[in-house]
Amino acid sequence: WPAWVYCTRYSDRPSSGPRTRKLKKKKSDKEDKRPRTAFTAEQLQRLKAEFQTNRYITEQRRQTLAQELNLNESQIKIWFQNKRAKIKKASGLKNSLALHLMAQGFYN
Repeated sequence: WPAWVYCTRYSDRPSSGPRTRKLKKKKSDKEDKRPRTAFTAEQLQRLKAEFQTNRYITEQRRQTLAQELNLNESQIKIWFQNKRAKIKKASGLKNSLALHLMAQGFYN
């Protein structure tokens, strides 16, 4: 059998037991998720321009941009991560394992 079989539900090896869904705990008010950031048109324009210059922002540039745009560094870091992921998804490129499994008919 190919190695991937032993990492999936198709394995005939004994499992570690039945899987159960974890119950979601109610979060207290202070543990609630931070609301989604609504970037202004100016912020988006600057972020896109920076992305055109370099798809991977340096720590120094991220700090500077955060101050200039009145955002925190993690918002900028996540925006860059999401932008790269969006481009990768739109390009339709698959990694080598996915291509190998597709060739064997095991992956769509």
